[in-house]
Amino acid sequence: MLKHFLKSKNLKKAVTNSGFYSSLFISSPPLDLSSAVLMCSNYQGIFPSQVKVIMKLLLQVIVYSLWRERNGRIFREISHRQTAFFRIVDRQMRDRLLSLTPAPSDAHSLLELYFWFIDPFS
Repeated sequence: MLKHFLKSKNLKKAVTNSGFYSSLFISSPPLDLSSAVLMCSNYQGIFPSQVKVIMKLLLQVIVYSLWRERNGRIFREISHRQTAFFRIVDRQMRDRLLSLTPAPSDAHSLLELYFWFIDPFS
């Protein structure tokens, strides 16, 4: 199910409409899981070391949240709307990034770059 969702044409539409990418860092969202992983490892834009960390964490949070959503639908017959799902992902990202202390050599905190990276929901 996860592979099917990640390869579906709706993934690009969902990610594009969610605000989870910004043309400042990514020209277009990835279409599938393998292209998302490749994008995370080959990013060469501004603040590459920090943005790669955010992109990898975002990918992990999305996959984990999709897995939880799948299990909720199968075992508890609970599902979230698309906007609620992305709010959950956004909250998890903010919580995880808030707990990290920036390195002295970093120009910006990861949480600050994350706010640049997305269109925040709040």
